[in-house]
Amino acid sequence: MTDSEQYIEESSGPITDTKSGLQWLPKDSKQDLGDWKNVDEINAYIRIMRQVYAGGCNDWRMPTTKEALTLFNKKVVQKDFEGKDIYISPLFVVSCAYKMWTSDINDEGKFCCLNLRTGEKEYVDKDERENNSTRLVRVKSR
Repeated sequence: MTDSEQYIEESSGPITDTKSGLQWLPKDSKQDLGDWKNVDEINAYIRIMRQVYAGGCNDWRMPTTKEALTLFNKKVVQKDFEGKDIYISPLFVVSCAYKMWTSDINDEGKFCCLNLRTGEKEYVDKDERENNSTRLVRVKSR
């Protein structure tokens, strides 16, 4: 399946992954809010996006690590905010963050961040902000 077959840009704004059934907002939190955010600030962002019915929906959330990994694809490339290669569909708005918060937490209470440059996972303190952003997701209703 090619990238253009896997991802569909909906008229209401979200991008649907036809393979996973997930819907993603085209911008990450850094692009929407203009700054890096820690987990608590991301949760406030989620509440706002639910209230404004972003993309016509109110069930946006932080992705799991498994869901975030569905975005990472070495066959497609675009540029992050530093002009470096990241491996997500070019349908997503360019110049995004390369580190993406997920909802997964380890035994030490640290949250998983996915690096969209390398596909590597790293667990960091929930208060960390530097280069951290997220992309909101939901399961598309059928």
